[in-house]
Amino acid sequence: MAAKPTVLIVGATGMMGSKIASAILNKGAMNVKALVRSDSPSKALEPLTEKGVTLVEGDLFDTSSLFKALEGVDIVVTSVRGGRTETDEKEIVLTGQLNLIEAAKATGLQRFIPSDFAIDYFKLDLGDNYNLDFRKQIADALIASGIPHTFVLIGAFTEVVFSPFLKIFDFQAETFSYWGDGETLFDATTTDDTAKYLAEALADPKMVNRPLKIAGDTLSMNQLYATYEVVTGKTLKKQNLGSVEDLKTWIDTTKQKATSHYEYLSEQYIYAMVSGKGKLDSLDNDRYPHIQPTRIKQFLQQM
Repeated sequence: MAAKPTVLIVGATGMMGSKIASAILNKGAMNVKALVRSDSPSKALEPLTEKGVTLVEGDLFDTSSLFKALEGVDIVVTSVRGGRTETDEKEIVLTGQLNLIEAAKATGLQRFIPSDFAIDYFKLDLGDNYNLDFRKQIADALIASGIPHTFVLIGAFTEVVFSPFLKIFDFQAETFSYWGDGETLFDATTTDDTAKYLAEALADPKMVNRPLKIAGDTLSMNQLYATYEVVTGKTLKKQNLGSVEDLKTWIDTTKQKATSHYEYLSEQYIYAMVSGKGKLDSLDNDRYPHIQPTRIKQFLQQM
Protein backbone atom coordinates (compact mmCIF):
# COMPACT_ATOMS: atom_id res chain seq x y z
CA MET A 1 0.00 0.00 0.00
CA ALA A 2 1.36 3.41 -0.98
CA ALA A 3 2.12 5.81 1.82
CA LYS A 4 -0.33 8.64 2.37
CA PRO A 5 0.80 11.98 0.95
CA THR A 6 1.78 14.53 3.58
CA VAL A 7 0.35 18.05 3.57
CA LEU A 8 2.10 20.91 5.35
CA ILE A 9 -0.28 23.72 6.32
CA VAL A 10 1.18 27.15 6.93
CA GLY A 11 -1.17 29.24 9.04
CA ALA A 12 -2.89 26.25 10.61
CA THR A 13 -3.59 28.02 13.90
CA GLY A 14 -5.81 30.52 12.11
CA MET A 15 -9.51 30.04 11.47
CA MET A 16 -9.17 29.08 7.80
CA GLY A 17 -6.06 26.98 8.30
CA SER A 18 -7.68 25.03 11.11
CA LYS A 19 -10.73 24.27 8.97
CA ILE A 20 -8.51 23.13 6.10
CA ALA A 21 -6.66 20.78 8.44
CA SER A 22 -9.95 19.30 9.65
CA ALA A 23 -11.31 18.86 6.12
CA ILE A 24 -8.17 17.05 4.95
CA LEU A 25 -8.09 14.80 8.00
CA ASN A 26 -11.81 14.02 7.64
CA LYS A 27 -11.14 12.63 4.18
CA GLY A 28 -8.53 10.35 5.69
CA ALA A 29 -6.36 10.17 2.58
CA MET A 30 -3.49 12.40 3.70
CA ASN A 31 -1.32 13.11 6.71
CA VAL A 32 -1.26 16.68 7.96
CA LYS A 33 1.59 18.69 9.40
CA ALA A 34 1.48 22.30 10.56
CA LEU A 35 4.30 24.81 10.41
CA VAL A 36 4.49 26.55 13.78
CA ARG A 37 6.94 29.01 15.28
CA SER A 38 8.97 27.96 18.30
CA ASP A 39 7.30 30.72 20.32
CA SER A 40 3.74 29.70 19.43
CA PRO A 41 1.60 29.48 22.60
CA SER A 42 0.78 25.88 23.47
CA LYS A 43 -2.88 26.78 23.95
CA ALA A 44 -3.14 27.69 20.25
CA LEU A 45 -1.53 24.41 19.22
CA GLU A 46 -3.62 22.02 21.33
CA PRO A 47 -6.63 21.98 18.95
CA LEU A 48 -4.30 20.92 16.12
CA THR A 49 -2.60 18.10 17.99
CA GLU A 50 -5.97 16.88 19.24
CA LYS A 51 -7.06 16.52 15.60
CA GLY A 52 -3.99 14.46 14.79
CA VAL A 53 -1.87 17.19 13.20
CA THR A 54 1.90 16.82 13.52
CA LEU A 55 3.65 20.05 14.49
CA VAL A 56 6.81 21.12 12.68
CA GLU A 57 8.82 24.11 13.84
CA GLY A 58 9.75 26.69 11.26
CA ASP A 59 9.65 30.37 10.40
CA LEU A 60 8.72 32.00 7.10
CA PHE A 61 11.69 34.32 7.54
CA ASP A 62 14.24 31.60 8.33
CA THR A 63 15.05 29.78 5.09
CA SER A 64 17.03 27.00 6.75
CA SER A 65 14.06 26.15 8.97
CA LEU A 66 11.81 26.00 5.90
CA PHE A 67 14.10 23.51 4.14
CA LYS A 68 13.93 21.30 7.23
CA ALA A 69 10.15 21.69 7.60
CA LEU A 70 9.60 20.66 3.98
CA GLU A 71 11.38 17.34 4.39
CA GLY A 72 8.95 14.51 3.62
CA VAL A 73 6.24 16.96 2.55
CA ASP A 74 4.30 16.39 -0.69
CA ILE A 75 1.88 19.32 -0.65
CA VAL A 76 2.04 22.79 0.88
CA VAL A 77 -1.12 24.74 1.69
CA THR A 78 -0.71 28.28 2.93
CA SER A 79 -3.43 30.11 4.80
CA VAL A 80 -1.57 33.15 6.01
CA ARG A 81 -3.09 36.53 6.62
CA GLY A 82 -1.57 39.89 7.43
CA GLY A 83 -0.27 41.00 10.80
CA ARG A 84 -1.32 43.99 12.85
CA THR A 85 0.46 46.58 10.72
CA GLU A 86 0.73 47.23 6.99
CA THR A 87 4.41 46.24 7.15
CA ASP A 88 3.55 42.96 8.88
CA GLU A 89 0.87 42.26 6.30
CA LYS A 90 3.24 42.68 3.37
CA GLU A 91 6.00 40.73 5.09
CA ILE A 92 3.82 37.77 6.02
CA VAL A 93 1.62 37.46 2.93
CA LEU A 94 4.15 38.44 0.27
CA THR A 95 7.70 38.00 1.54
CA GLY A 96 6.85 34.99 3.69
CA GLN A 97 5.21 33.09 0.85
CA LEU A 98 7.99 34.04 -1.57
CA ASN A 99 10.49 32.59 0.90
CA LEU A 100 8.43 29.42 1.09
CA ILE A 101 8.26 29.10 -2.70
CA GLU A 102 12.02 29.57 -2.93
CA ALA A 103 12.61 26.84 -0.35
CA ALA A 104 10.14 24.52 -2.09
CA LYS A 105 11.90 24.73 -5.45
CA ALA A 106 14.46 22.10 -4.51
CA THR A 107 12.13 19.68 -2.75
CA GLY A 108 10.22 18.00 -5.57
CA LEU A 109 6.95 19.27 -4.14
CA GLN A 110 3.83 17.79 -5.77
CA ARG A 111 1.63 20.83 -5.20
CA PHE A 112 1.69 24.32 -3.70
CA ILE A 113 -1.55 26.10 -2.77
CA PRO A 114 -0.98 29.79 -1.98
CA SER A 115 -3.14 31.77 0.41
CA ASP A 116 -5.73 33.10 -2.02
CA PHE A 117 -9.36 32.24 -1.11
CA ALA A 118 -10.58 35.25 -3.04
CA ILE A 119 -12.40 36.67 -6.02
CA ASP A 120 -10.80 36.15 -9.43
CA TYR A 121 -7.83 38.46 -8.97
CA PHE A 122 -6.37 37.28 -12.27
CA LYS A 123 -8.99 39.51 -13.92
CA LEU A 124 -8.02 42.53 -11.83
CA ASP A 125 -5.41 45.11 -12.72
CA LEU A 126 -2.55 45.98 -10.40
CA GLY A 127 -3.82 48.72 -8.14
CA ASP A 128 -7.41 47.49 -8.14
CA ASN A 129 -7.00 45.84 -4.74
CA TYR A 130 -4.17 46.38 -2.27
CA ASN A 131 -4.35 42.90 -0.76
CA LEU A 132 -4.90 41.05 -4.01
CA ASP A 133 -1.91 42.77 -5.62
CA PHE A 134 0.17 40.59 -3.27
CA ARG A 135 -1.68 37.50 -4.49
CA LYS A 136 -0.97 38.44 -8.10
CA GLN A 137 2.74 38.72 -7.31
CA ILE A 138 2.73 35.37 -5.52
CA ALA A 139 0.92 33.75 -8.45
CA ASP A 140 3.49 35.10 -10.90
CA ALA A 141 6.36 33.80 -8.76
CA LEU A 142 4.72 30.42 -8.29
CA ILE A 143 4.08 29.93 -12.00
CA ALA A 144 7.65 31.01 -12.81
CA SER A 145 9.05 28.57 -10.23
CA GLY A 146 7.70 25.56 -12.08
CA ILE A 147 6.23 24.13 -8.87
CA PRO A 148 2.86 22.40 -9.52
CA HIS A 149 0.15 24.55 -8.00
CA THR A 150 -3.55 25.26 -7.55
CA PHE A 151 -5.10 28.67 -6.95
CA VAL A 152 -8.27 28.58 -4.83
CA LEU A 153 -10.83 31.19 -5.91
CA ILE A 154 -14.11 31.30 -4.01
CA GLY A 155 -15.52 34.80 -4.46
CA ALA A 156 -16.16 36.50 -1.14
CA PHE A 157 -16.39 34.57 2.09
CA THR A 158 -20.09 34.43 2.95
CA GLU A 159 -19.23 35.27 6.56
CA VAL A 160 -17.51 38.46 5.39
CA VAL A 161 -20.51 39.53 3.28
CA PHE A 162 -22.47 39.90 6.52
CA SER A 163 -19.58 41.34 8.54
CA PRO A 164 -18.86 45.03 9.19
CA PHE A 165 -15.81 44.89 6.90
CA LEU A 166 -17.70 45.13 3.60
CA LYS A 167 -20.14 47.72 4.99
CA ILE A 168 -23.11 46.14 3.20
CA PHE A 169 -25.10 45.23 6.29
CA ASP A 170 -25.15 47.53 9.31
CA PHE A 171 -27.42 45.71 11.71
CA GLN A 172 -27.12 48.38 14.40
CA ALA A 173 -28.14 51.20 12.06
CA GLU A 174 -30.56 48.83 10.29
CA THR A 175 -29.23 49.68 6.84
CA PHE A 176 -28.30 47.80 3.67
CA SER A 177 -25.87 49.79 1.52
CA TYR A 178 -24.69 49.02 -1.99
CA TRP A 179 -23.02 50.57 -5.02
CA GLY A 180 -24.05 50.03 -8.64
CA ASP A 181 -27.41 49.02 -10.04
CA GLY A 182 -27.78 46.07 -7.68
CA GLU A 183 -28.09 43.59 -10.54
CA THR A 184 -24.47 42.50 -11.14
CA LEU A 185 -23.81 38.96 -9.93
CA PHE A 186 -21.07 38.09 -7.44
CA ASP A 187 -19.95 34.85 -5.77
CA ALA A 188 -19.84 33.90 -2.10
CA THR A 189 -18.65 30.74 -0.34
CA THR A 190 -18.49 29.84 3.35
CA THR A 191 -15.17 29.07 5.00
CA ASP A 192 -16.35 25.53 5.81
CA ASP A 193 -17.22 24.82 2.18
CA THR A 194 -13.95 26.34 0.99
CA ALA A 195 -12.04 23.90 3.17
CA LYS A 196 -14.08 20.94 1.91
CA TYR A 197 -13.54 21.80 -1.75
CA LEU A 198 -9.84 22.38 -1.19
CA ALA A 199 -9.48 18.96 0.45
CA GLU A 200 -11.05 17.40 -2.64
CA ALA A 201 -8.85 19.37 -5.04
CA LEU A 202 -5.68 18.20 -3.30
CA ALA A 203 -6.47 14.64 -4.36
CA ASP A 204 -7.55 15.65 -7.87
CA PRO A 205 -4.65 15.54 -10.38
CA LYS A 206 -6.72 17.45 -12.92
CA MET A 207 -6.60 20.51 -10.66
CA VAL A 208 -2.83 20.88 -11.01
CA ASN A 209 -1.57 24.14 -12.54
CA ARG A 210 -4.97 25.78 -12.73
CA PRO A 211 -7.41 27.62 -10.48
CA LEU A 212 -10.07 25.85 -8.45
CA LYS A 213 -13.15 28.04 -8.92
CA ILE A 214 -16.06 27.38 -6.59
CA ALA A 215 -19.08 29.33 -5.38
CA GLY A 216 -21.46 28.48 -2.59
CA ASP A 217 -23.91 30.93 -4.11
CA THR A 218 -24.06 33.48 -6.91
CA LEU A 219 -26.41 36.41 -6.59
CA SER A 220 -26.78 40.17 -6.96
CA MET A 221 -27.01 42.83 -4.26
CA ASN A 222 -30.75 43.10 -4.88
CA GLN A 223 -31.10 39.33 -4.52
CA LEU A 224 -28.96 39.40 -1.40
CA TYR A 225 -31.24 41.93 0.26
CA ALA A 226 -34.41 40.17 -0.89
CA THR A 227 -33.13 36.88 0.53
CA TYR A 228 -32.34 38.58 3.84
CA GLU A 229 -35.87 39.98 4.04
CA VAL A 230 -37.53 36.66 3.22
CA VAL A 231 -35.47 34.60 5.65
CA THR A 232 -35.42 36.99 8.61
CA GLY A 233 -38.73 38.77 8.12
CA LYS A 234 -36.87 42.01 8.87
CA THR A 235 -36.66 45.17 6.81
CA LEU A 236 -33.54 47.32 6.54
CA LYS A 237 -33.22 50.78 5.04
CA LYS A 238 -31.91 50.07 1.55
CA GLN A 239 -29.59 52.80 0.35
CA ASN A 240 -27.76 53.15 -2.95
CA LEU A 241 -24.41 54.89 -2.57
CA GLY A 242 -23.85 55.64 -6.24
CA SER A 243 -22.86 54.03 -9.52
CA VAL A 244 -19.89 51.75 -10.11
CA GLU A 245 -18.14 54.72 -11.72
CA ASP A 246 -18.87 56.80 -8.60
CA LEU A 247 -17.30 54.07 -6.47
CA LYS A 248 -14.17 53.97 -8.63
CA THR A 249 -13.85 57.75 -8.38
CA TRP A 250 -14.32 57.58 -4.60
CA ILE A 251 -11.56 54.96 -4.31
CA ASP A 252 -9.13 56.90 -6.51
CA THR A 253 -9.77 60.12 -4.60
CA THR A 254 -9.47 58.47 -1.20
CA LYS A 255 -6.23 56.70 -2.14
CA GLN A 256 -4.58 60.03 -2.89
CA LYS A 257 -5.12 61.37 0.62
CA ALA A 258 -5.25 58.15 2.65
CA THR A 259 -2.64 57.38 5.29
CA SER A 260 -3.52 53.67 5.24
CA HIS A 261 -4.97 51.28 2.66
CA TYR A 262 -7.54 50.27 5.25
CA GLU A 263 -9.32 53.54 4.47
CA TYR A 264 -10.40 52.19 1.07
CA LEU A 265 -9.71 48.44 1.11
CA SER A 266 -13.28 47.29 1.72
CA GLU A 267 -14.47 49.50 -1.14
CA GLN A 268 -11.86 47.91 -3.42
CA TYR A 269 -13.39 44.51 -2.71
CA ILE A 270 -16.88 45.90 -3.27
CA TYR A 271 -15.74 47.40 -6.58
CA ALA A 272 -14.56 44.01 -7.83
CA MET A 273 -17.92 42.53 -6.81
CA VAL A 274 -20.37 45.12 -8.13
CA SER A 275 -18.44 45.83 -11.33
CA GLY A 276 -18.29 42.13 -12.17
CA LYS A 277 -14.54 42.42 -12.65
CA GLY A 278 -13.77 39.74 -10.04
CA LYS A 279 -16.62 37.39 -11.03
CA LEU A 280 -15.73 33.71 -11.31
CA ASP A 281 -16.29 31.96 -14.62
CA SER A 282 -16.57 28.22 -15.36
CA LEU A 283 -17.11 26.99 -11.81
CA ASP A 284 -15.70 23.65 -10.66
CA ASN A 285 -18.51 22.79 -8.23
CA ASP A 286 -19.72 19.96 -10.46
CA ARG A 287 -16.38 18.16 -10.13
CA TYR A 288 -17.34 17.33 -6.55
CA PRO A 289 -21.13 16.82 -6.61
CA HIS A 290 -21.18 15.17 -3.19
CA ILE A 291 -20.48 18.58 -1.66
CA GLN A 292 -23.66 20.61 -1.33
CA PRO A 293 -22.44 24.12 -0.51
CA THR A 294 -24.27 26.43 1.84
CA ARG A 295 -26.27 29.01 -0.05
CA ILE A 296 -26.98 32.49 1.31
CA LYS A 297 -30.50 31.46 2.33
CA GLN A 298 -29.19 28.53 4.37
CA PHE A 299 -26.47 30.66 5.92
CA LEU A 300 -29.03 33.21 7.07
CA GLN A 301 -31.20 30.46 8.51
CA GLN A 302 -28.22 29.31 10.57
CA MET A 303 -27.18 32.77 11.79
